[in-house]
Amino acid sequence: MADPAKPETALARPMIASDLDRAGKGQLVYVGRDGEVKNPARVRTQQLIQYAAFGGISAAGVALAATSFPVLVPFYLALGGRFFGTVRAVKRVNEASVALSKGDAATGRALAEPVTRAWWAPGRVRALAELRVAIADALEGHGEQALDRVRRARGRLSPRLIQHQFSYYTEINLLIALNRTKEARNLLESRGPVPTGEVLKLSHWIAQMHLWVAEHAPQPVSASEPFKAPAEKRPLEIDDHELHERMRKGLSMTAGADLLMLCAWCYAYKGEHEDARFSYRQAKDREGSHRLDVAMPKLAQWIDEYRKEHPDLDQPDTDEP
Repeated sequence: MADPAKPETALARPMIASDLDRAGKGQLVYVGRDGEVKNPARVRTQQLIQYAAFGGISAAGVALAATSFPVLVPFYLALGGRFFGTVRAVKRVNEASVALSKGDAATGRALAEPVTRAWWAPGRVRALAELRVAIADALEGHGEQALDRVRRARGRLSPRLIQHQFSYYTEINLLIALNRTKEARNLLESRGPVPTGEVLKLSHWIAQMHLWVAEHAPQPVSASEPFKAPAEKRPLEIDDHELHERMRKGLSMTAGADLLMLCAWCYAYKGEHEDARFSYRQAKDREGSHRLDVAMPKLAQWIDEYRKEHPDLDQPDTDEP
């Protein structure tokens, strides 16, 4: 996990990563409607072709209107201006995503909020900006406000868009952080089985495992009895093979810390403390949420308690240098 005292290494990275495993803090990936990562070079080529085609059509339209229908010149100029303004707005939304992934809520909000009010931008782009503002709200501790924004933004996104699907996992994680685990459980189950697309699958895994942590954690009851442990230790909805596969995925990722910490919790809950220790230590060598205490407060609380119960957890093995 990146040391906050060290310089931000992500500054030297390109904004778009080539695949999910190599993507680190401050990097984005292009994701298709199937939830799989798309080749950034191919996407950029397609975008350049679209820009060139639209620019050519706009220029031809202005030239034709100027000679034949001058009254249409403002129309073509406005159309071209809206297109390139939308390109700039999308870039600002992407830059907001980078800032937010580094935990910089102020910069993320400053970049995304003006786009939410850009009447000339397509509704889809304004909704995507609204989702970024929701993340800024969450980072600043305004979970209920973030939840309202996510729901409002999703209502303006087509169900065919991948961002529409991701918004459900954002909502689930917000509900969990707000201790509304029953609502989170109902929403997760409404999403059906684990998706097949790589990025959607990862989002489902993290939301599902985050929910397990919250459901099995001591729950606040009242001022006189602040916490109440679950009545009985329930089995997890995962077998050893599937848990191992999730840990392997975390190990393959530059930004696999969150997934590995969740795997560590699962192993510890099952009483397999050697595997929990391995997963925890591997997580410490990778990047993850900048504010885990905000994104997954119950997991952050468990980490603190587990470290106290196992004081040698952060100590190197005797055969390590």
